[in-house]
Amino acid sequence: MRNPLEGRRKEIGMKTVIRKMFVVFLLLVGTQIPSQMVVPNLSAQSPSLPPLIATEQEVRRFFAQYIERYNDRELEGFLLLFSLKARQNQRDTLPEIRTIYTALFNRSQSLQLSVEEMRMEIFQNAVEVKARFTVNQVLKEGGEKKVWRGDARWILTREDDRLQILSIDYEYSVPPTLAGEKVPEPPPPLANEEEMKQFFSNYVDRYDRKDVGGFLSFFSSKAVHNQKDGFEGIRSIYTKFFDESRALRYQIEDMRTEIYHNRVEVKARFRVDQTLKKSREDKVWSGNIRWVLGREDGVLKIFSLDYQNEKSP
Repeated sequence: MRNPLEGRRKEIGMKTVIRKMFVVFLLLVGTQIPSQMVVPNLSAQSPSLPPLIATEQEVRRFFAQYIERYNDRELEGFLLLFSLKARQNQRDTLPEIRTIYTALFNRSQSLQLSVEEMRMEIFQNAVEVKARFTVNQVLKEGGEKKVWRGDARWILTREDDRLQILSIDYEYSVPPTLAGEKVPEPPPPLANEEEMKQFFSNYVDRYDRKDVGGFLSFFSSKAVHNQKDGFEGIRSIYTKFFDESRALRYQIEDMRTEIYHNRVEVKARFRVDQTLKKSREDKVWSGNIRWVLGREDGVLKIFSLDYQNEKSP
């Protein structure tokens, strides 16, 4: 099995994320990203932890470039900061991202993006950044002014030895309106607490029963596992892990849920007690996990799953 986003991380800054905010598709057109136990490598020895993917200084330089190119409306340079696999708001791929920013830049006489209260978590294979943003826009037509404020979240990866955006999610806490326009009502949250409890109760049950088909039914066909494995990779990982296990017991603790209008983010601690079929050896896996859930055909599904094992058993 694969080792998850294991190990150390840095946290810079602390602020509670606003829960139910307004949707948008201007600017930082963003997404969902989520967690469940990542199946670890069944290895007899604990591997040494690989280095972190980036330093704090490198991440800050990346965002300085991001802001500069955005404000200069330098389309091609701005898009170079995105991975070819990038997703925005869990739906837009790079061609759609290009269309969105082309339209935004072309209709703007000026743009001024500022990013504040930046909080980073740096892992071995990804960087998660959350921040508050403000965009001051002056339209070419009529010279009207708009102000956009809200929360954004970026996932960065490294490709060709360069940091690039793998996913971006954002929501407006203040909807962008011109003077005199009516402020729209906020959309309803995607799910309620009771629905979330039932989802994870079923999730744990299918895991413990090693029901591969039932367990995979909780994942979207577009799901991403540890920023790299698609649905078929997820199927292979859990099929192998379940087949090698005589018994499994999965526990989730300290669950923290943030429910938005277009996604649900869940962070928790996990523990898996495993008994192997062949050797009857007992193993324990534990660490941090994060899921991002959305709706697909009206049903809650996992769109992304990230986890870290604190150590190999």
